[in-house]
Amino acid sequence: MQAEDVDSPARHVYFPVMMMYLDEAGADKYYDEFLRRMTEFMSAISNPAVLAECVGISKGIMIKEYYKALMGCRKLIDYEDERLGRKPE
Repeated sequence: MQAEDVDSPARHVYFPVMMMYLDEAGADKYYDEFLRRMTEFMSAISNPAVLAECVGISKGIMIKEYYKALMGCRKLIDYEDERLGRKPE
């Protein structure tokens, strides 16, 4: 995903996680963006399963399991695409 592809709330969560995964040594510089975007996303969601996925992603970030968190973010994008009627990538 490129920066210009970030066009939805779930993708805004995904992008900083992807950057943490790609630049693990510099992950701290992406953390604040992740935290802000995840907070925004979670405040707009009421689905318990999706909220649980968000918590799992956050836990993955806290223990530096960026790939696992990234896969959780894909689930958020799939959920969002389904809700918005977007075709899967």
